[in-house]
Amino acid sequence: MKTSIAVKVISVYLVIVMGSLILAGVLTNRAIENYVIDMTRASLVKYGKGIIARFEDAGRGAASATAKVSPGANASLTVAAQTITPKYIVVDPTGAILWNTFSKTDRPLLSKVSDVVVKALQGNVAVGVYPHNNPVFEFVAIPFHYASQSPLDAVHPGPPDVLILPQMKNTHVDTKVVALFARVSDMQRITSEIWRAVAQGLVISSLITAFVGLLLVRRLMRPVGIIKTAIDRVRERDFSAVPVVNTGDEWEEFANAFGDMVQALQAFDEGQKRFLQNASHELKTPLMGIRGYAEGLRDGVFKPSESFRILDIIAQESVRLKSLVDELIYLSKLETLDEVYTFVQYDVSLIIYKTIERVHPLAKDRGILILPDVPEEPLYALVDQDKMVQALLNLAANAVRHAHHQIFIRLAAKDSVELIVEDDGDGFRDQDKERVFERFFHGAKGDTGLGLPIAKAIIEKHKGQIIAEDADGGGARFVIQLPR
Repeated sequence: MKTSIAVKVISVYLVIVMGSLILAGVLTNRAIENYVIDMTRASLVKYGKGIIARFEDAGRGAASATAKVSPGANASLTVAAQTITPKYIVVDPTGAILWNTFSKTDRPLLSKVSDVVVKALQGNVAVGVYPHNNPVFEFVAIPFHYASQSPLDAVHPGPPDVLILPQMKNTHVDTKVVALFARVSDMQRITSEIWRAVAQGLVISSLITAFVGLLLVRRLMRPVGIIKTAIDRVRERDFSAVPVVNTGDEWEEFANAFGDMVQALQAFDEGQKRFLQNASHELKTPLMGIRGYAEGLRDGVFKPSESFRILDIIAQESVRLKSLVDELIYLSKLETLDEVYTFVQYDVSLIIYKTIERVHPLAKDRGILILPDVPEEPLYALVDQDKMVQALLNLAANAVRHAHHQIFIRLAAKDSVELIVEDDGDGFRDQDKERVFERFFHGAKGDTGLGLPIAKAIIEKHKGQIIAEDADGGGARFVIQLPR
């Protein structure tokens, strides 16, 4: 079962988004819990200081030892927009509980606040939880100093209670402690309320993210449909289907590369058609000659004295036909088979000398002088020496056919190894420079029209390039550039 790229992309996208949101939720939940605990402790401390201030005010306002000093009614505190009603006790250094707001069900907690009370009696605000492994209550103890004509136990509203505390050294008799506690369940309720709001935001953001992801995927995959349509048209040999994708990203680069490929395929297709037309024409000419002369001999059209001349013409045309077929097969191998090449590091100067040896008889017959310009130092390149000699020989033979008096073969070392074959002939005709490397294209003095295409195929297999241009003093110049 095939799955589209769009489905894969959106699936991966949603998995990543949901995974990120879950991780964010876990981290957020932990952060919220810590935040609520810190806020609760801070609120308890602030609440306790308010209680201390009311006790001190009540103590200063007491007129007699029998007056009841009231710190005021219990009030609730607000944590993250949620209300908590804390309970508290006031304890002196002897462990006597001077005031408490604990209910009867909370009385067992009195024995659990001893640790924080002891820490607070040492002069610092103390915090603690109970039980330690799975907290149910959060304690805060705040020390303060209370000295009044009216003792604090005079206003104790209930029966006296005593906390069992260890003997404290150097503890001032006026030191008192307000110990407050809040239920963890209240804090969990606050955490749940905050988390519910956060979760709603995460759900909404997830839906928005998924919707945006779908839009992005649709936009991202739109070029796929355009390019697929173009591919279907190219399959039908319609090379006008060059896709236009203006996305400013890799899809645009891909579409441009595909467009370049389509243009190359169109050029190749046209070249193949032109090649077939030219090949059929070039092969048909000698075949028609052979057939015409053979039928003439068979039907007695020619005189017996002409038979030797006719047979000689048939033999020449057969040789020409075989030469064309051999060169076509050789060119096909050069372009398609890499195993026909054997690359070695070789001195390019020796290639020039071997080429001159082979083209010298043709140049001598035509009275053409060959002028080499080769540096004394060896110049190495990675080449197939036999193939490069063949390529340079084709260029040199072509130059000899078109030269008036001399040809030049130069070798130079620049950014690349540069070979130049130049003649002093009439040069290129209009538009010839663009077509000299086409198969079967030849000028007035050309032969089969395959020599230059063979040279070009060999040089391109060497990862080099060949350029046809006008020489400075007239004539034609071919420049070969090979990587060093």
